[in-house]
Amino acid sequence: MRRVLVLLLLACAGADWERVAERDGITVERRPCDDARLRELRLTTHAPVPPAAIVAVLWKQKEFPEFVPHVKRVDVLEDHGDEKLVYQQIHVPLLKDRDVTLHATKTSPGPGTYEIATAAVPGGPPETSDYVRVHRSESHWRLVPDAGGTAVTYTIRTDPGGWVPGWVLDRVQTETAANLVRAILRRAAAKPG
Repeated sequence: MRRVLVLLLLACAGADWERVAERDGITVERRPCDDARLRELRLTTHAPVPPAAIVAVLWKQKEFPEFVPHVKRVDVLEDHGDEKLVYQQIHVPLLKDRDVTLHATKTSPGPGTYEIATAAVPGGPPETSDYVRVHRSESHWRLVPDAGGTAVTYTIRTDPGGWVPGWVLDRVQTETAANLVRAILRRAAAKPG
């Protein structure tokens, strides 16, 4: 699985990042991928809490519906400590809701540093007409100790499935990713440790 993630991330590696937004201390950049339908987003910020507090929130996916905008339901299908299989249902305003099964891994490549990577995988509950199944999605969180807090980098590349105009896709993905980062960091500040 890790090899697949590396290959998928390399699909966008040759393109330059373009800054598209900065708000609430979060810088949002994007770059095109080999597949014209996909764009990779990178969000960076500094959080005044330690990396362990943020990873603790990120690794409790079951709690996401309580505080992450648009996440309706999360089922942890398998939990092997630092590796999980997670099913999510996501409300998408003005479009049909989406669902996805994600393989998630948590690693600590250095002292106090954490990484969480996810990739959409087959499996989970059967597809229904109530949702558009997301078959292509990869994300990566990197949390590094920095100046009394954490340097946060979040990258994501998702094809939401179905037909969505490019300008709508760009806007929705940018807003959704920034809202996710804000929600995670707010929760980590409220529930440190």
